[in-house]
Amino acid sequence: MEEIKLHLTTNLEKELRNSITHWFQPIYNLKNNSVIGHEALLRDVSDLQISPVDMLKNAEQKGCRNILDLLSVKNAIDIYIEELHCLFINIFPSTLLKENFLAWWDIHVPQRIPVVLELLESEPINDWEKMKAIINELKRSGIKIAIDDMGAGYSTIRHWVELEPEFVKLDKYFSENLSVNTQKQKIVKSYADLFSGTSKLIIEGIEKKEDLETIYCLGVQYAQGFFLGRPLPREKCNIRNNKNLLTKY
Repeated sequence: MEEIKLHLTTNLEKELRNSITHWFQPIYNLKNNSVIGHEALLRDVSDLQISPVDMLKNAEQKGCRNILDLLSVKNAIDIYIEELHCLFINIFPSTLLKENFLAWWDIHVPQRIPVVLELLESEPINDWEKMKAIINELKRSGIKIAIDDMGAGYSTIRHWVELEPEFVKLDKYFSENLSVNTQKQKIVKSYADLFSGTSKLIIEGIEKKEDLETIYCLGVQYAQGFFLGRPLPREKCNIRNNKNLLTKY
């Protein structure tokens, strides 16, 4: 199995490190209107303002996407200083499956904040037994797991069954115009019932008050989206004191 290069050439590492930062978007518990954590969203700091998707594509073409993935994880943790809230960080399954990922994690990730690793939906898991072993080891060290964008890409019910994640994030497709789409409402309700008592269901992409009210009525307790809070750079969002409550509905 391919290993992670724990040390890059100086120029490449400097190029990658200097090209990225993270913005943070809050995730809310709707029952008590409190922030449970923030998702770290990759951003380009160059004048080109390259999208995160294109940044990862460019890194893949250079053969260093997994390295960028790891640097992104470390950068997000270094920026995020809140010790009470969870930090949700996206990561490719293939990065976790690198032979010495756990050794890299132990060396580079300080255990000072609660971390939730979101397994991205854009690629399949090619070795389920290896993945389960790595996930179990991370869980033993206090790391939580989330399945990102359930219902899109490669994220399937099998991920929930095999990996037993603490969180499942429902793709934003299901929240768009949810208040007027009865088919989507049935699907969201079925997911809420299915994961009840096992995994916390977070629905993404909430942009309208009526959609927020609908998901709450359907039994979804956690949500994320522009209506609740837009992504902001660290210096523009007071993460430690972000206690703004939602208006009761």
